Amino acid sequence: MKKLLLLLILVFISHQLLQSQDGPDAWTVHYGINARIYTLAINPQNQNIMYLGSLDSGVYKTTNGGTVWAPCNSGMTYGKVQCLAVSPSNPNIIFAGTDSLGGWTTSGVYKSTDAGASWTLVSADIYDTKGIQAIVVHPTNPNIVWCGVFNAIAASTVGIWKSTNGGVNWSPSSTGVDNKQILSMVINPKNPNVLYAGSSLVMPGSTGPSKIYRSDDGGSNWNAVTNGLPTGTTTGNPIRAMSIHPTDTGRVLAVLFVNDTTGGVFLTTNGGQLWSKKWGIPNTTGTLPRSCAIDPMNPNDLFVGIDQSAGTGSMGVWRSSNGGATWADFSGGSLLNSYTVRALAFRTTGNLTLFAGGASASVAAGRGIFEYTFTAVGIVNSGVPVEFMLHQNYPNPFNPVTSIKFDIPKNGYVRLSVFDIIGREVAEPFSGYSNAGSYTVNFDASGLSSGTYIYRLESGNYVSEKRMVLLK
Repeated sequence: MKKLLLLLILVFISHQLLQSQDGPDAWTVHYGINARIYTLAINPQNQNIMYLGSLDSGVYKTTNGGTVWAPCNSGMTYGKVQCLAVSPSNPNIIFAGTDSLGGWTTSGVYKSTDAGASWTLVSADIYDTKGIQAIVVHPTNPNIVWCGVFNAIAASTVGIWKSTNGGVNWSPSSTGVDNKQILSMVINPKNPNVLYAGSSLVMPGSTGPSKIYRSDDGGSNWNAVTNGLPTGTTTGNPIRAMSIHPTDTGRVLAVLFVNDTTGGVFLTTNGGQLWSKKWGIPNTTGTLPRSCAIDPMNPNDLFVGIDQSAGTGSMGVWRSSNGGATWADFSGGSLLNSYTVRALAFRTTGNLTLFAGGASASVAAGRGIFEYTFTAVGIVNSGVPVEFMLHQNYPNPFNPVTSIKFDIPKNGYVRLSVFDIIGREVAEPFSGYSNAGSYTVNFDASGLSSGTYIYRLESGNYVSEKRMVLLK
């Protein structure tokens, strides 16, 4: 009997390990987190360190790229976490926002200054509801942070709040915002004066239209940027999530609830001057896009995580590899298209990896961290190069996609940029902190005309350039 019990335990452990192993071009899952995951955040300086926020048990942390997660909630007296933000310039500083159901003294904004080891509630000044739906942090100043609030019962009074001293004090930051039910926010990483905020239904009455707002002065003033968005007033399409590309910063992806078949996926390539609906995901009433992400290596590679109000119909992750022209169900493997996905985040060091947060309400297998590793971009061998090297792209000439390989012998900030023949920068296929290794980046030149281009690799004191030819 003991031998049989031991055998069953070994079989179970083996199954768990097999299911949680990383694999190229396939969804795998990391078990052990029986919680609905609402948000993901990655340390940009060490992307093996990641955090998740759950609606059931607070914040979890991994230090090994997602294989093992552990709770990190010391000092957090209320654990229904809806949003997280890691300071890019000081990743020991993290902000977390909860829903409002914990009450006035436990819900709100929590801050950690020790990489999640301990937390302190820092939202005493916020006199709106304490339902914090979005948080963004200034890319170079960890003391400047904005948050968006949503009141499910009545209209929010302020909607957007800003702190310039790390959350010690907060001030209203919503001049020009007429719908103060804020669900999503993003910040331009190259120009932190530029922010976007997405609203929910207009209260009271829960009518539309929802709006996207843009600020060009760090949140002091906002203007509605709604050209191309749904305009219906009898029903609404809340702007549930947004994603901004880290280098092509005029490109913002927004996903709207399909409450009356007019929501869905919207993309701007000019900073909100015009939004275009990108048809192809399920478009029936009750489709609830919950999350979205633009591939940081390829601005035409778009991803959306979906829920359904009735709990049935196609969910999971949907992908467009051509800038939203067509979409396909990207679920599979461990991630079924019957699972709700409320969080998406990319890791760019090593192999390009997409993480999805499962948030199924009733299916335990649909909760946890799902991982998809792409083989087309990332480290191509395990050895550490002995010197910097920028290789010739392949194919060359090309149309419209080519691969660029480079070697870096030590950890550091890496930037790969593309210039036209007269020296104007036209693209930045890759930028970020990278570990030593050999990398391959796919460069999509769909938006460029035929001609000769120069691509440049910079890391520390190393600079190298090569030419490539686009023939269409």
